[in-house]
Amino acid sequence: MGVIIGILSSILSIFIVLKRLSLIGDGLSHTAFGGLSLGYFLSIVYFVDIAPIWAGTIVVVLGSIGITKAIRSTKISGDAAVALFLQLGLASGIMLLSISRGFGFNVETLLFGDILLVNLGQILVALGVLAATLALVFIFYKELVYTTFDEIQARASGIRTWVFDYMISIVTGIAVIASIPIVGVLVISSLLVLPALTSIQIARSFRQTLILSPIFGLTSVVFGLLLSLVIYSAAGATIVVVGLLMFAIVLGLNKFKSATVSRTNRTVPR
Repeated sequence: MGVIIGILSSILSIFIVLKRLSLIGDGLSHTAFGGLSLGYFLSIVYFVDIAPIWAGTIVVVLGSIGITKAIRSTKISGDAAVALFLQLGLASGIMLLSISRGFGFNVETLLFGDILLVNLGQILVALGVLAATLALVFIFYKELVYTTFDEIQARASGIRTWVFDYMISIVTGIAVIASIPIVGVLVISSLLVLPALTSIQIARSFRQTLILSPIFGLTSVVFGLLLSLVIYSAAGATIVVVGLLMFAIVLGLNKFKSATVSRTNRTVPR
């Protein structure tokens, strides 16, 4: 499950970071919290036969469409649109939680994740989401790259950029739902930003970013899980801390390299 989520989040993070939508993970994760809370509320309080995961998926897909529509609108800025859905999901989830007196389950598992509770069904669902995501990236690679780097020119050349904006947003929302068992609602947004942000620091092309981002994502997941077992910490939070440390190391090495080159250029006689 860790490997699947590491690859899935790192692939999506490339398009999220390059399109300056880094906060969309926060918006969708909190929207998912509201959807999951709604599912538990309906099933426990009103005995409606609906799995919370399905309720969460429906709500997060609708939320991703709403966020993308608001972002593409000229009347609402991107950060304001994300903040709107973030507050809506968080507030509605807390409200339903308080009404039903906690649903009778451990809310910390939902907020922070617990990979030890992952079952085979969740692994297969995450694997299916990963396969679908890789297939979409492979099939629409040129359109996605064109739309990511120059949306105006892509639109002028006849590409329906709005289709790919909605596609990335919806897939990201589904990935958030699939990732909640391992990292929880509160830290999934970090996995959707850190791998690409780290790889961009050293990559010289989009293809290199596409290769390096999954490497950083997998490294943070594997070492984060191992470290969490050693120090008995929350797996999701430890994965994010490892990812942040890798980003800090890469950023520090880049600055050191730039300073060394600059110093060398100053000392070379003309």
